[in-house]
Amino acid sequence: MSRKPSGGPGWEKAPLLFGISLFGLVAVLLLDFGVIYTLALDPSQSSGLMKMAYSLTVAGLLIATFQGILVYRGILDRLGKDRRLAEEMAERIGKLTVIDSQTKAFNRKKFDTVIVRELENTRRYGNLLCGILFDIDNFKEVNEHYGYGTGDRLLMNLSRFVGSRIRNTDYLFRWRGGKFLILIPHLDVDKAAIVAEKLRKAVESTEFVEDIATTISLAAAQARAEDTPELFIQRLQNALAGAKSKGRNRTEVARTGQ
Repeated sequence: MSRKPSGGPGWEKAPLLFGISLFGLVAVLLLDFGVIYTLALDPSQSSGLMKMAYSLTVAGLLIATFQGILVYRGILDRLGKDRRLAEEMAERIGKLTVIDSQTKAFNRKKFDTVIVRELENTRRYGNLLCGILFDIDNFKEVNEHYGYGTGDRLLMNLSRFVGSRIRNTDYLFRWRGGKFLILIPHLDVDKAAIVAEKLRKAVESTEFVEDIATTISLAAAQARAEDTPELFIQRLQNALAGAKSKGRNRTEVARTGQ
């Protein structure tokens, strides 16, 4: 949302004020010239005419000063707008570096930052952290039979669908291929499994691309205090492999000791 210049009300009328002051300055200069010309023709009126000339000169200086303020203020406003534009562009570029262009979910670069922070919170403060890794069943066949454009639409629509069903404090990441990962702070694995199962059923009953039935296999795991990002992901991947081997379209939970 755009913001008004910080100089207070009235500065948006600076061009109009500058035009009026320019007209006033020209008028003052013409009057001053007329006074000086009259003085040159009739020196006997020098006393009154000199006072008028001084007054007109002071008025001209005041108008010129006012114009200078308007110009200076305009430069500051322009610089302020340029600065805000640069900040907005930097923010947009920053977002692009952590967003997957295909699905608009967060990418692996963002995951690397978030997982380190969240695991540190688990180690230091005992905060709960769960992950849900899921994969589109038979996604390779969708690409081969219907084309990669259809596969891309499926990814985008599924990402939007899942993103609308998680909390604002959760994170959705595009992992690779048809895989996505959800990080869920402050939730234990039993509740994460419920979230995963609800998501599985919702996906199963939704058509993301015309005439193509879509299901997903999911894995849920809870982070441990001793986990590294690699160990945490490995448990999720192992559980997901288990869900795939047991027939797909199911949720597998990595319990303690797995």
